Amino acid sequence: MDQTLQSSKKQSYQIFDQIAGTYDSLNRLLSFGIDIYWRNQLLKLVPRRENLKALDLATGTADLALTLSKAKNIDSITGLDMSEEMLKIGRKKVDNKKLSKKIQLISGDGQSIPGPDKSYDLVTISFGIRNFFDVDSSLKECLRVLDNNGRLIILEFSLPKNFLIKAIYLFYFRYLLPFVGNILSKHKNAYSYLNQTVEEFPYGNEFEDMFKKAGFKNTGHKTLTFGIATLYWGDREDN
Repeated sequence: MDQTLQSSKKQSYQIFDQIAGTYDSLNRLLSFGIDIYWRNQLLKLVPRRENLKALDLATGTADLALTLSKAKNIDSITGLDMSEEMLKIGRKKVDNKKLSKKIQLISGDGQSIPGPDKSYDLVTISFGIRNFFDVDSSLKECLRVLDNNGRLIILEFSLPKNFLIKAIYLFYFRYLLPFVGNILSKHKNAYSYLNQTVEEFPYGNEFEDMFKKAGFKNTGHKTLTFGIATLYWGDREDN
């Protein structure tokens, strides 16, 4: 991995602090709104048991936490993020939906999760794991805080396999998205950083293998929208 990019990951929350005000609107614009569909697909992987306690890492402005709140069998959702500016916006959204009793957003590092072992039934991360400095240790942390039969679900960008679609996608991702994103967010390189993190991050079988290495069972992955995004999941099963 490029050392400059790896170094940037340690401070990525500062970038998100700086673009928080335009983050949601740019997400809708640059993804053509399809990110909403992707998060709803994640809901289908939520365990069917009742009274679940969920933890959403890199929760940002709480888009996924709010999506999870639609699941009737989830009793509580804790959103964790290091960007206080993103959390401020997320808390306003939660309050506007009158969901403050179900969703709590707190400041914290997804690579060192506050709380005891086996304290959650579900851990989720959407479009955040690629910003983590040490992905392997982060996956082990997720396993640590999951109770027996708990599940980790990760939604992340990936690269299409079809040559033509991949070529079009990479042109958009390398040139159009950074150009428009950097201008509208008024940040010189936030969306260039986004492009770099996506292209260097493992996906498909390679990332699923990292789940297995961390100790997850019943792992799997499913591509979405020609492979532009991928859902990954794995369970904690104690012997």
